[in-house]
Amino acid sequence: MREKIQLDQIRCERCVARLTTNLAEVDGLNDARVEMGTSSLIIDYDDEQREALDAALKKASFRIIQREVLAPDAV
Repeated sequence: MREKIQLDQIRCERCVARLTTNLAEVDGLNDARVEMGTSSLIIDYDDEQREALDAALKKASFRIIQREVLAPDAV
């Protein structure tokens, strides 16, 4: 599944580092790109890993504001 997830606040490089460290623990994560300016995460992951992904975001102290499913080839 490919999604754009808007998070509550990604303010600095430390936030990005905390986020990527926690996402690295998720099996089935194929790709992740953080957009600090929009507090968004573009992510590609195996569908069955959604709960693990949500748990990793929560562990990193981020709250999901909005989710948008993207086409597989979306940039």
